[in-house]
Amino acid sequence: MAPVSRLDMWASLSACTPVDVDCLLPTGVLIPIEVRIEATLGEIKNKLWREAASYPLFNLLKEMSSYVFVCVNLQGKQEELVDENRQLIDVRPFRPMLKLIEKKGDREEKLLSSKISVLIGKNLHEFDQMKNPEVDEFRRRYAEYVEGIAKERSKLDWEGRAMYAYPVEIEQSEETPAYVAQKLNENRRFLISVAIRNNRASMKDMHAFNVSADTFPEELLVLVLKKRGAIMGVQDFDNPKDYVLKIVGRESYLLGEYSLLRYRYISECIAQGKRPQLSLVRRVSLGVNELMDVSGKSGIQHRPPPPLPPKVESAELSLWSIETQLRVKILSADNINVGDVMMVGVRGAIYHGNEVLSDIKQTKPQSGNKPLWNEFINLNILVCDIPRMARLCLVLFGVYVKAAARRKKKNLDYIPLAWVNVTLFDFRGNLRQGPLTIHAWPVPETMPDLLNPIGTVVSNINTSTSPCLVIEFQRYANNVVYPAYDKILQLAAETTDQEIFKKTGDNELEQLRQVIDREPLAPIFELDKEFVWRARMECRDYYPHSLGRLLSCVKWNCKEDVAQMQVLLQIWPEMHPELALELLDCNYADQKVREFAVRCIEKMGDSDLMHYMLQLVQVLKYESYLDCELARFLLKRTLNNQNLGHELFWLLRAEMHNPEVSVRFGLMLEAYCRGSPAHMKSLQKQLEALNKMKTISSLLQHVDRDKRAQGLQTMKECLQQKTYQDALSRLTSPLNPSYRLKQLKVDNCKYMDSKMRPLWLDFENFDELGEPVKIIFKSGDDLRQDMLTLQLIRIMDRLWKKDGLDLEMIPYGCLSTGDHVGMIEVVTNSETIAKIQMKQMGAITGAFNKTCILDWLADRNGSKEALVEATHRFMLSCAGYCVATYVLGVGDRHSDNIMVHENGQLFHIDFGHFLGNFKNKFGIRRERVPFVLTDHFVHVITRGNDNTEGFQEFRRICEQAFLVLRRRGSLLINLFVMMLSAGIPELRSLDDIGYLRKTLNLNVSEEKALEYFNRKFNEAVDNSWKTSINWAIHNKVRDNP
Repeated sequence: MAPVSRLDMWASLSACTPVDVDCLLPTGVLIPIEVRIEATLGEIKNKLWREAASYPLFNLLKEMSSYVFVCVNLQGKQEELVDENRQLIDVRPFRPMLKLIEKKGDREEKLLSSKISVLIGKNLHEFDQMKNPEVDEFRRRYAEYVEGIAKERSKLDWEGRAMYAYPVEIEQSEETPAYVAQKLNENRRFLISVAIRNNRASMKDMHAFNVSADTFPEELLVLVLKKRGAIMGVQDFDNPKDYVLKIVGRESYLLGEYSLLRYRYISECIAQGKRPQLSLVRRVSLGVNELMDVSGKSGIQHRPPPPLPPKVESAELSLWSIETQLRVKILSADNINVGDVMMVGVRGAIYHGNEVLSDIKQTKPQSGNKPLWNEFINLNILVCDIPRMARLCLVLFGVYVKAAARRKKKNLDYIPLAWVNVTLFDFRGNLRQGPLTIHAWPVPETMPDLLNPIGTVVSNINTSTSPCLVIEFQRYANNVVYPAYDKILQLAAETTDQEIFKKTGDNELEQLRQVIDREPLAPIFELDKEFVWRARMECRDYYPHSLGRLLSCVKWNCKEDVAQMQVLLQIWPEMHPELALELLDCNYADQKVREFAVRCIEKMGDSDLMHYMLQLVQVLKYESYLDCELARFLLKRTLNNQNLGHELFWLLRAEMHNPEVSVRFGLMLEAYCRGSPAHMKSLQKQLEALNKMKTISSLLQHVDRDKRAQGLQTMKECLQQKTYQDALSRLTSPLNPSYRLKQLKVDNCKYMDSKMRPLWLDFENFDELGEPVKIIFKSGDDLRQDMLTLQLIRIMDRLWKKDGLDLEMIPYGCLSTGDHVGMIEVVTNSETIAKIQMKQMGAITGAFNKTCILDWLADRNGSKEALVEATHRFMLSCAGYCVATYVLGVGDRHSDNIMVHENGQLFHIDFGHFLGNFKNKFGIRRERVPFVLTDHFVHVITRGNDNTEGFQEFRRICEQAFLVLRRRGSLLINLFVMMLSAGIPELRSLDDIGYLRKTLNLNVSEEKALEYFNRKFNEAVDNSWKTSINWAIHNKVRDNP
């Protein structure tokens, strides 16, 4: 971890430390006062006012409430501190100096803006100071947009508001899933427990009710209230409309009119053989009206749009009227630190998505740190054929001028120094003209090519340190605009060949099917492209799922083809939402295509949408402009479902440190907060708690391993301080908003021994009937890859269940909340394989003795029936993780990152390597098997017997699980492609997804793919002894750090 900055004096201060603060009054009088670092600005102001009474010129001051503090923050910018509930330690001024100034402007708006600025990690004044017309237009339009959503939300009845604040997870289909149905008895009845509470008597006993799967919550409520009346000796029972059934341990309720089995919590309980647990609560306890911004105004700032320029006849030129070649003049560059060793040049091309539309041209290299070119690059594309979403991609490259230097660099001719992309049209659709100064981005270590077409189109905001490039676009007599849609319709009508409407023969249809059914990343040859384009009407009529393949056959540097494709989209059948996700990745830049994709995804239910929020936030980076249909869609859905809003907030907030997206994501966060100011209170509390966790983690990272007792004492002393207790109590869990945390159980908290000292935090559940909530907080580790892997395992589990296969997976919660900061859900009652082996047999013996895991399960499942059930769960979950880790290429599998739950479920943790990035030691590959299937696992699967029936069933389940994933292989591949912009080190280019393509084997028949999988299965079994050796070495090293 990087050392604490010397300029941040607050990082080295411990809790309750007094600090001297210099306060400058409006009269010019400077007053030093001593305050605690946890003091709020309001408390500091009160103390200052008492001190000021004894200083000169006090009588010239107005009322205390007329003033507000300002400070210089750690970024060196002046910040107005409107929210006086903030603590000094959270404000963190550059130096302990505060200045009082007179309040000006709309206080309510300033307070809201101040709270939003703190919450999103970016001062909203920075947006104003950018003086960027696109940013200003976005803020104005989206303020109105989210206000409209808030107003509609405020009109909802009680149940509608409750379902916004406490969304329910519902099975989309009314038909009972097969994996649930097989656990029901013939009459489809089951037991459900309900806790009945009463204020007059401390009654919270659980009572069992035998209900039908088709019972509705209101019917169950009547039964519960009758039972309550009988217990209290009252014949008349309360009105069911005054009550609601709550899931024990969660802030989730059975809202809406659905049969019990459609509530996902209840169906999952039935599938797992558990009895659902509910409690009876009064509706008023939900506090729905307090959570809702009824006015809908939300403090949204209304800014009048800029006045329209006077209309001038013939002041615009149509892009299609310019039939000259596009060329760009490369003028000069600055701030390039290459010394005398390199000469510097510029390479550029026009891209549409990931497809190059022009020649790739470059300047002659020039010497010096401020090279001057004044050279045109002719890109060999007609101006009239430039598509609306085209971008100019540029790279500054270096060429070594000395032969000796070239030999040192292995004869690399071109070294990329910095890259930058710029749209050829501005956000209003005007072709760029004249000079433009742009600041380039540093080259990532694993950039696959010199140019970076899928990178951002935003100029680097760190203008003082980034290379600066000055270019010049061609000038025209008038403004050049992209034609309106009516002109596109006209061009399509005039240029469409009527031959495409003729009926195609069966042979050609079969040929077409073979081309479009290839795996998503398979190359498509030019002849095939022409064939598919000619058969586009057949694609629409017979294979509407082939839209992605058809779009890859469009000549995007031909305006006629583009116009015809955009018109065809208007009559294209709607696609399944999961198929439409592909159309939002980096390969599809066209605005009309992306709008079509969003229209299809709108049909997706909230529960399904939650599964794909990670990807949908990432593909915002592929949008050419701030205002887009995807942004509006995400805001609309999240402002109508607070759990989705919670997810959106943290996915955006986690990347606010990244300058490439800080403006786009910051604007989205501002819009969300203005549309849901009531939700901000919960999010502020979560952010405050995370900051406290990070402070403690930073302290512990300086504690030596052999001073663990001292570190634990320091940690617990911090947690017991009032400011930490206040911050870490009565908050919603960032990991899962369905859980509310009451307070820390400090005695149960600890930290772990790994390098970054993760915190193990044990919270009391806000629901007194609920189990404690345990969370691991990590600071210093990048959890984004873990998040992606666990999300994909969750989706795999969902696909298997749709196929009637419940593999008892445990895709535990994981959330990245910032730069190398995040949280992980603790799966209780579980142990790592390493601990099981050492407890049962010892570090070395346990790694080779195959009975240790079965013995451990037998100790925790006393009866024969319980052990049979546990080993069955082990077999199912082992099959699931064998297939999942094989397909995803998960590496670094050792005995400390595979765990077993006491009920038999096996699961994997710590996904630091995937897509075949296996670890090496001294140049030797440590992992020699496709997936982990040791003798220990086989012994549990066969329950210690020599017969092979249990093992053959295990193999059959593995085969079935693999085939389910293979049939949905395109979805899995597309989800990875959508994540290319995430910046995950092992997922940078399409080549990185090659491992997934190899394991799914989509280019062969299902029979051959299964044969290949079985060869890998046999390889894992035959070489399991190698895994045991690795585990023995790992256990020995672990036991002797």
